[in-house]
Parts: sequence; structure tokens; C-alpha cells
Amino acid sequence: MALTFLWSGRMRMPALPLWIAYCTTLLHFIGGSLGAADHGPGPLCFGGMQPGEWLCADGVNGMYHSHPWWDKIVHGMNSASTAFAWSFAWRRVSDHNGWQISSRMIAGICFSLTVAIGMVYEVYEFFGKVFFYTIDQGGYVNTVTDLISNSLGAASGVAFAFYYDSQGKKAPSVSASPLPWQASLTLIATLPLMIVAVLLSLDMILLSGLMVGSDYDRVGEVLLASVLISSLLVAARLAQQSQMKKQEA
Repeated sequence: MALTFLWSGRMRMPALPLWIAYCTTLLHFIGGSLGAADHGPGPLCFGGMQPGEWLCADGVNGMYHSHPWWDKIVHGMNSASTAFAWSFAWRRVSDHNGWQISSRMIAGICFSLTVAIGMVYEVYEFFGKVFFYTIDQGGYVNTVTDLISNSLGAASGVAFAFYYDSQGKKAPSVSASPLPWQASLTLIATLPLMIVAVLLSLDMILLSGLMVGSDYDRVGEVLLASVLISSLLVAARLAQQSQMKKQEA
């Protein structure tokens, strides 16, 4: 229903990001369905194949249990389609409202927004680990590699939209100053999350987790702190916006 609305509605999303999103959803559910903890190997285990060979899987999470890279593909594709779609939406909303936002600024906004969405999902998984003991989705390596996949997918999505969207070629080379409050609020809300995600990713890639001691609980605390900082900044920005409206009135 959501895809039909985006395709048929006023946004006129192109088909490509919708197909990427659809394939991502398909991979997610297929990956989780090929195996069950109480039934042994999944339905695609032929000729004596063992779990981990091709599409042969077992365990409660199916392909996620047998192939760790499956989760990274799903995360990367999801972020790519999200960033791609956001880029098209922001460009058209900007043009419709006469905001005069450059394509580079929209790419930055959409990259930050997409990575932040992925960060919020990791916070959700951390809450699951803390309160409901669902540790199969948690762990330092799983969480930070998810952040890396999200960042790479988001970068791919905004880069492709930057060159793919013909409407962006008509945009100004420099954004109007100040930015509309919707754009500045989005940046204020997402930059702390995006910065933390990139720092944690670089920490794993370059320092093997030295900054956080490769400790999942410490990573979770950093994630929660970034969400708290983001919330406080948003509250301050909304209060400032409200005060400005009162002064104008």
C-alpha cells in the first residue's frame, strides 16, 4: 500500500527505489523463513547440503543464522532505497515550496537522515537486548557492521540520486541562507546520530573497536546518548521556532 501511494501520489517516486525497497523486503522475509530452530535444515537443503552451503539454512533466523553477510546486504539495500527515495522527495518538496536548496545540501540531508534512521533501529535492538533479552540481534560486531552497511548504502543511494535525478540539475549550486526550518530541524535531529554512527564505524574499521573496547553495552550507551542529545537539540530548535513565530505575530 505504501509503495502504491508513493508511486501513484503527488510525490511521483521513480520505480527504481521502490523496486530496491521491495527486493530488500523480500530478501528480509526469505532470509528469516529458511530455517527454524525446531525443524532442522530449511526447505532448500538438497542432496545432503549442510547449513551455510548456498541457500541451505537452519536456526530460528534462517539465512541470517547461516550467512552473516545476508544481514549486511539487507541493511545496505534498505538504506540505499531509503536515501534514494528521500533524495527525490526532498528535491520535489524544495522545488514546490521555492526553498532553493542545492543538490549537494539535499544529498547531505538525506545521507544524515538515512543513517540516523538506521541508528534508531539499532537502539531498538539494544532495548530488546536490555529489557527482553533478545541478544540474537545484538552484539558489538553485529551492531557496528550494521552501521557500516547502513552508511555505505546511504552513500550509494544519495550518490545515485544525485546523478540520476534530472530535476536536480536545475537546482541552485548554493543553498539559500538561512535554510528553511524544516531542513535545519532535520539536520539538527540527525547529525548527532549520523556522526556517532560514522565514528563507531571508523573505530571498528581502523582501530578494531579501541574507542569503545569492542563492548556492546558501551556501544548501546553511546547510541542512547546520541539519541538524547538529538532530542534535546530538537526541543531547543522547536522552542526557538515557536518564540520567533510569537515575535512575528
